[in-house]
Amino acid sequence: MVLVLLALFGDRVQLESFELLGANVKVRDVVKDRLQLAESPEADTAGSRSSLAREEASTLQRLAGLYDLYRYVRRAQPTSDERTAALDQLARRMQAAAGEAEFDAAEVATWFHEGDDALRVIALNVMLARAECRQLSAVLGTIEEPRSLFEQYYGLRLARAMVPSLDGLERGILAGAIERARRRRRFRRDEPLMRLGDELLAELTG
Repeated sequence: MVLVLLALFGDRVQLESFELLGANVKVRDVVKDRLQLAESPEADTAGSRSSLAREEASTLQRLAGLYDLYRYVRRAQPTSDERTAALDQLARRMQAAAGEAEFDAAEVATWFHEGDDALRVIALNVMLARAECRQLSAVLGTIEEPRSLFEQYYGLRLARAMVPSLDGLERGILAGAIERARRRRRFRRDEPLMRLGDELLAELTG
């Protein structure tokens, strides 16, 4: 009954689907239910709700697959330019998938703050794709306490996308976080991070 209500009356992809990304069989069950609901007489009478259920099912499938691929690449490939390039391609696919469905901003923030490493990266890329889901605390989390340099880089990219919408206080907080990060050895040794950090500081303080 809950799934029926979500598919017919909910206009956003729900957290209870995505929090199961680590258990693919459950995600498949949710996708199967959504597709069955899309074909049901009840969904047909709801008009656009049938199409919405299909779109949500498709988005779930794509993000679940990208979640698995991200974890596989991080686990199977040693640190290298090739691995970074593969992860960048996956990030672009996450953004493309996120552009095909609506998300609740509070739920996406929960994926970041409570999710594993891969789900945090998905949350960042959803935020990059959908301005209404962006959250400064997630950006600060990637800058101050990143799970990986890859995550930190995408946090900085998200910060750059958010700069025009930040007020004076928020700009100062973000600039301080970047300045502290730049003093850390791992950050200083990563040329793309240093370059992006310098560019952001110039935008924030210029």
